[in-house]
Amino acid sequence: MSEKNPPSRRETICVVVMLSVFLVFNLLTASRYPFVWIDEVMYSDPAFNLLLGHGFTSTAWYAQGGNELWAGNVPLHSWLLFVWLKVFGISITAVRSLNLVFMVATCVLIWRSCIRLHLVSTPRHRLLLLVLILGGYSLIFSYRSGRPDCLGLLAISGMFYAFSMKRNVAVLVTLFLLGVASPWIGLQLLPMLAVVGALLMLFVRREIVSRVVVAGLGAVIGLVVLVAFYKWHGVWESFLKSIGQHTGGGFFGLLLGGSFRHSNLTPKDFSFAPLFLLALLLTLFAWRRGEFKLRSPLGFGLVFSVVLTGALLISGKFPTYYGWMTYVPLAICVCATLSTIQLAGWQRGLTRLLLGLTVLIGVGLHFAAVVSDWSDRDPSRVEQFVRNNTRADDWIYCEFGAYYGAKTHSARTFTPIYLAAISATEKQNTSVLIIHPRHLEEAVAVIGGKWVATNAELVPARECVFGTDWRAGFLAMQNYRLTVYRRAP
Repeated sequence: MSEKNPPSRRETICVVVMLSVFLVFNLLTASRYPFVWIDEVMYSDPAFNLLLGHGFTSTAWYAQGGNELWAGNVPLHSWLLFVWLKVFGISITAVRSLNLVFMVATCVLIWRSCIRLHLVSTPRHRLLLLVLILGGYSLIFSYRSGRPDCLGLLAISGMFYAFSMKRNVAVLVTLFLLGVASPWIGLQLLPMLAVVGALLMLFVRREIVSRVVVAGLGAVIGLVVLVAFYKWHGVWESFLKSIGQHTGGGFFGLLLGGSFRHSNLTPKDFSFAPLFLLALLLTLFAWRRGEFKLRSPLGFGLVFSVVLTGALLISGKFPTYYGWMTYVPLAICVCATLSTIQLAGWQRGLTRLLLGLTVLIGVGLHFAAVVSDWSDRDPSRVEQFVRNNTRADDWIYCEFGAYYGAKTHSARTFTPIYLAAISATEKQNTSVLIIHPRHLEEAVAVIGGKWVATNAELVPARECVFGTDWRAGFLAMQNYRLTVYRRAP
């Protein structure tokens, strides 16, 4: 598709500057926030082991032993991370920087797509869209946390861009290849692709059917190949155990069983609420003037947000780090609407307020969390602490916070999530525990043996966000409170 109104030099410079500042700032602060946590370690460990000569295995996974090919639910991210670390080495910043690169590429694809598809018609609203994406609460956590979500967002953005390509063959090939890759990126993409495809056929109808079918066919083939790959390597049962934790029961299943559990099952994307409210208000403004059409970007964004939320909750869970799946499409649809709709003075003021709240909440909450205990977040202190109290031949069981220091300074490293799969030999050979004192009993109950506390302790100045014991989700993750224990003779 041709660009009738290509971006101006000024807009292009603004985008380049914005993304450059984003990249530099986040690279400089990547190691400080968030604390090293469970998901980052789980999805990085296979890449680390492959790099360190232990094969594509994991001793930070719950569904299988460390001597098997890792049968996780997001294999492509770990393979790409291995290639990335071959160049940049093992460090917190290196691991997290991959997501930052994915985010820059995502923003460029979305920006170009909105221009080429004539979806967001004004430069200022396209720049606003990038601000909303980079400043969203769940997005900030995803691109800074070392999780694989940004690869999924990049793939979906690539599909979005494919619709703007001039040649239909190029469109179909791109959609097919990204469809094939989707199950390898993450099975959570499959419900999203199904909802997007179904709604596009309802909203756009005939013009879109062949493209939706090709993308869906690619996803089916990718899933079949993934299943065959794991069966070939004899880890199919391990893969089923891996995904069982994410699909078994779910929010609605637990609710029907009389248990109201929302932690990690329902999203807490605080930026989504004001953005969704704005979408509803824009719908009301247009409806009162007789201008609202269901088959419009705004109508699509609202329906998609509701339907996908329901689909994810029914299929298993919709944790906060999947928040980008509803937040980014809705942000695109809102900005597309704002670039064409005429608003009265008070309506513009309310719109600006809600847009400001969307970004302020996202950036503000994360900023408040990180500055409240900035000094406790220095990873170099943790890595030095681990090196000073361990030997290169140690087999270390450690908290996730001590993982990076232990992984590069020990014979083997095990984490709490691996207790469900740890072997008898691994238990016997474990020589050091680096854990929070309150977790000692749990670890010893599985590993066995007698353990003696050394004098080595790392005690943060604050226990939690703002020095409180609030349970504030990603804002209050476990910090670097560590004690070293050695096995008694």
